[in-house]
Amino acid sequence: MHWHLSSHIKNAFRHRQARIAVPESKQNRAIVQILYDEGFVAAVQTGDTLGPYNIGVQVPITPDNVSRRRIWLDLKYAQGEPVLADMRAISKPSRRVFASAQELKMVAAARKASPLLKGAQVGQVTILKTVYGIIELKDALKKNVGGEVLCIAK
Repeated sequence: MHWHLSSHIKNAFRHRQARIAVPESKQNRAIVQILYDEGFVAAVQTGDTLGPYNIGVQVPITPDNVSRRRIWLDLKYAQGEPVLADMRAISKPSRRVFASAQELKMVAAARKASPLLKGAQVGQVTILKTVYGIIELKDALKKNVGGEVLCIAK
């Protein structure tokens, strides 16, 4: 549920938290990895409700622990200010937002592609769900594919 993840991370930055835990899922893992790769979070670790696991420890997923598994994020701040200023879910259960490859090119060129898709700003990361999985806008442009626009981080 990317809309839950977006609001959770945004609120944590707003309250200046150092570390947060979000439910573990393949979708959340992919979105968090993109945020880490783009420099919005300092570290990503797997753990449970008690805290992150020690580095190098692999705990198998079992029916007993699947509901307690979490992804732990160390949030990043520069000179006391959050690196991530805003994170919004674009596509929601009540309103799915899809974009073609052509519309994504317009977004990347900072032009409005539709009423729900405004042009990208400097430092903005657009996360998409495509046939190649969950990828960032620049990767979708390289592969010339469209998809569901999940969220925007800036």
